[in-house]
Amino acid sequence: MKTAATLTTLLALSVSSLALAQTGASNSGMMPGMPMQKCVDMQGMDMKGMSAQDCKDMMQNMNDKHAAKTTQNANHQATGIVKAIDPAKGTVTLAHEPVASLRWPAMTMRFTVKDKALFDKLVVDKKVDFEFKQQGKDYVLTAVQ
Repeated sequence: MKTAATLTTLLALSVSSLALAQTGASNSGMMPGMPMQKCVDMQGMDMKGMSAQDCKDMMQNMNDKHAAKTTQNANHQATGIVKAIDPAKGTVTLAHEPVASLRWPAMTMRFTVKDKALFDKLVVDKKVDFEFKQQGKDYVLTAVQ
C-alpha cells in the first residue's frame, strides 16, 4: 500500500514537470499572470546587446516590483536619446541609460505620452532627461527636460 502511494505521488510529480516543460513555463523571471517571454520579443523593447544575465535581472526585478506594486505611483528618472516620435499613437521611443530606481539596464523602449505638450520637447536624435512612471502595463512619460 505504501509503495503504491509513493509511486502515485512520483507519477503525479513527473506528469506536472512534463506539462511545465512542454509549455516552457518557469518561475524564474516571470511576472504572475504574464506569459513567458524572451527578452528579445518583449513588446516595444529592443533588447539587442543585452546580456542574458542583465535580462534575467531585469525580468526578476519586474517580477519583484509587480508583486510589491511599488512602481505604480513611483516616478523614475533617466537620460536617453529620442529615437522615434508618434504623436498619432501618443508614444515616443527612447534609447535610455540604466534606470537605477528599477535596476534596469540601458535599452530602447517605447513610452506612452499622455500630456501632448511634452511632444514639443521631443526631437529625434536629441538627448533628454526625462521622468516616467508605470500606469498599469504602460510606462508613461511625465516630464521632459
